[in-house]
Amino acid sequence: MGRSPSNSAPGTTSGAEASKRLGAALAAVAEALPYLRAITGEPTDVLRPGEEVGDGRWFCCDELLGGPSWLGAVVRDSGRRLGAPGGAVAASLFVQGYAYRALTLALSCFFLGGVLPGSRPEEMAMALSKGRPASVAYRAPRALATGEWRPGDGGEEVVAAFVDDAVEGHMRPLVTATLSSVRVGRRLLWGNIAASAAVAFRTMEGLLGAEVKPLGERFFALAPAELQGLGNFATVEHGDRSAWYWERRNCCLYDRLPGNVRCTDCSKTSPEERRAAYQMALERAALESDGSAG
Repeated sequence: MGRSPSNSAPGTTSGAEASKRLGAALAAVAEALPYLRAITGEPTDVLRPGEEVGDGRWFCCDELLGGPSWLGAVVRDSGRRLGAPGGAVAASLFVQGYAYRALTLALSCFFLGGVLPGSRPEEMAMALSKGRPASVAYRAPRALATGEWRPGDGGEEVVAAFVDDAVEGHMRPLVTATLSSVRVGRRLLWGNIAASAAVAFRTMEGLLGAEVKPLGERFFALAPAELQGLGNFATVEHGDRSAWYWERRNCCLYDRLPGNVRCTDCSKTSPEERRAAYQMALERAALESDGSAG
């Protein structure tokens, strides 16, 4: 079992009250986004450091990141199951999936449930599905901020807390541990974290509207130097429709998996081709909407 989670940060809520609030927030998230699965409390069937990480079996995040040989073995096995041709591809995709789960769940809990959960490694556990990080456990819930978010109410202080806790407190150790376990580019890993955070904000914008956009921009303004210059948000319009995209500047290597499929925001695709694809998607959505209305 990992180290006991710390609940001593000033201005936070912990214990039974935090668990109750976070549980309600996670229920709201699950209703809106069923693929984001999370629980509160210590999970069952937790692995000991060094054990094989099979699907559905939990590992404590601090123990995984604290054991370079264990993390390396987990990354390589995940890559094998995905069909990754080498360690760099395996590490890239593992970090991207891991970051997406940690960051998107935290932001979703805030926007949809009014609770920003503590997201440090010693507070969390994860489980894989089909070789990818899939489920999250908040082992000893800690609420960094509570209160319903309303458009126009700001949220800058919550974003700053999110950067400090989830990015500096968890994503940085994730990158450091991965670099000590697998030969892979540092900027590549940070690019994956940037893209995962951007997708989290884009998901909330899709659900809640354009008022989310300034907080996404604020996140990157406050983010550490490693997250700067790795991409940008772009708004594409067609008629009365618009879409908010993230255009990253380095490739996650997903196209090296069997099938050679590129992400829609892949840096290997020219900006002109990407914008054309975004426009086509908006045009298709408009046609489908007109057809259903008729």
